[in-house]
Amino acid sequence: MESMSPPTINRYTSTRRGQSKRLLPCRSNTKLILCILCGLVLGYNFRPSMDVNATSSASKTPADIGRIVYGAKNKGDETAKYVSMAIDAGFRHIATASMHADYQESGVGAGWKESGVAREDLYLQTLFVGEDVNGWNTKDCHLEDCDAKRSLEDQVHFSIQSSLTNLQTTYIDAVLIHNFRARLQPYDNIIREYRVLEEYVDKGVIRHLGIVSCHDENILKQLYDEARIKPKIIQNRFHGNRQFDVKLRPLFKELGLVNQLFWVLTGNGGFLRNETVKRIAKEKNLTVQQCMYAFTLSIGASPMIGSQTLQHMKEDVDMNNNFSMWTLEDKKDFASVLRQQGLANF
Repeated sequence: MESMSPPTINRYTSTRRGQSKRLLPCRSNTKLILCILCGLVLGYNFRPSMDVNATSSASKTPADIGRIVYGAKNKGDETAKYVSMAIDAGFRHIATASMHADYQESGVGAGWKESGVAREDLYLQTLFVGEDVNGWNTKDCHLEDCDAKRSLEDQVHFSIQSSLTNLQTTYIDAVLIHNFRARLQPYDNIIREYRVLEEYVDKGVIRHLGIVSCHDENILKQLYDEARIKPKIIQNRFHGNRQFDVKLRPLFKELGLVNQLFWVLTGNGGFLRNETVKRIAKEKNLTVQQCMYAFTLSIGASPMIGSQTLQHMKEDVDMNNNFSMWTLEDKKDFASVLRQQGLANF
C-alpha cells in the first residue's frame, strides 16, 4: 500500500514560521495600487485573492496548555453540547480521542465551533489509537475506507487526517499516543508511531506530543531519549493502584513533562467523604470535589475534568482561577488521606 503523506503546510503554519504577515489595511480599490507599493517597500506579502480588509486570525499566538483540562470522554451524541458549555464556562483546553469507542471527536469540533471562541484561543488535544489497542473504533470516522487494514505508520497518517476533519481545524495542539490502562504497546510500535507524529510537528500540523498510561520509568526515559521532538505531556491515571505515580513524579519534573491526571474523582470518590478532606475544603471555601482538583494542582499536576452541568463547570473554572498554592501541612494532611505521604513532597 502506498504510504500516506502529511497534509501540506497550512496558513497557520506559514504565519507561525514567519512566511506570511498581516495584510495592509487597504480600504478601497482606489488605494489598491498604493497599498501594494507600500507593502513592497515595507516587506509585506500582498495576496490579492484574500480579503484585504481581513485580519488573519492565524497571526495570533496559539493557546497555552491548560492547567485544567475538559475531558470529552463518554459524552456520546451530546459531546458538542457539553464542549460548548465547558468553553462558555471558561475551559480553554479540551481533550478528546481519534477513533476510540468512548469519544465523539467530531462533537468536539462542532462544540468549539458553536462556542464562538476563536480557534487560537483554544487548546485542542486528541489521541492516536492504534488498531490493536483496546477501544479502537471507527464509528466517528468520516473519511473513506475507515476500516481498511493499514500499516502502523499509515494508521497514524489516517488518524491525523480524520482528527483534522472531525475537529474542523488546520492544526492540532497536542496528539498523545494511547495505551489502554497499564498495557503498554510494544516499544517498537510506540517509537514507530511517534516518528510519524514528529513529521506532523515538523509541518506545523501538530504542536505538542505525548503519551498516555505510561507508568514504566524505563520506557518513558527511552522514549524521551530517542525522541527527536521531546514529548510534552504524560497523561496517567490518578489512583492508588498506580501509587499516584509518586516514584515517577521527580522524572516528570526532570523531563519537563506536563502531568495530566484522569480518574481524579471517578477513582477516588470514597476519599471525598473523609472528614479531613471536608475540613480542608471548608477552610478553603471549596466543595470537596474542588478540593480534590485543587490538591492535584498543588502537586504540580493538571486534572482532567468531565463535569456535565454548567454550574459544576463554572465551579471547576473558579477553583482554577482562584487557586493558591497549598501549605506543606495541608498537602501532608490530604496525602495522608490518600495513603501516599510522598505526594506532599511535590
